[in-house]
Amino acid sequence: MEIPRELIRSQRNDIMKLNAIKFIHYRDLHKNIDTTNFQICTKVDFKAIVKAHENIRETWRRYKYISNITYEFTSKTGSKYFIDDQNNVYRLSNHWGAVASCEWTREGEGQLMMSVFESGDWEIGVANLKDFKIFRRSVDRRVDMILNPKWIEKMKSFIPMKNKLAELKSYSEFQNLPNEDKKFIGENFGFFHYLLSCIKNN
Repeated sequence: MEIPRELIRSQRNDIMKLNAIKFIHYRDLHKNIDTTNFQICTKVDFKAIVKAHENIRETWRRYKYISNITYEFTSKTGSKYFIDDQNNVYRLSNHWGAVASCEWTREGEGQLMMSVFESGDWEIGVANLKDFKIFRRSVDRRVDMILNPKWIEKMKSFIPMKNKLAELKSYSEFQNLPNEDKKFIGENFGFFHYLLSCIKNN
């Protein structure tokens, strides 16, 4: 049984060279800010909405009542959001400044150090979607990167090699090969199978 050793090695090297383009910053790919992604790598200064009722949560509830809400959610840290039909983003939170991948201040105030999480009084801010700008830190963080569609497409060209290696393993002659050859086929199948599993859902 013929083992295409040079082709296997060549394609392995080609895959390794693609590592340079595997990830891309989210905002290099998604330059438009909208209701689906305003909470990813953006910067804005929210205008303050002061307490108008007996407590801040009642003020929040009444703002929601008079608004035509088009989108609403609660973050993992408990901050609450809704967007109205004028694309105004309302935020109820006890922390401002560095917020996940964003820089969201309130009247210019907020803790901007990523390593510090300061919780204070719950406050409401509002900003329009048109005022959100793309925000990137001086050093890109791994969590702000996503798989590059170009990398995914190039990786798909290696699927035939993975299938070929699986086919070689299935041959009856495989069991009679020297251990060195079985190891070569097995390890390379594992290499291609593992890397290509990253793209199966894309």
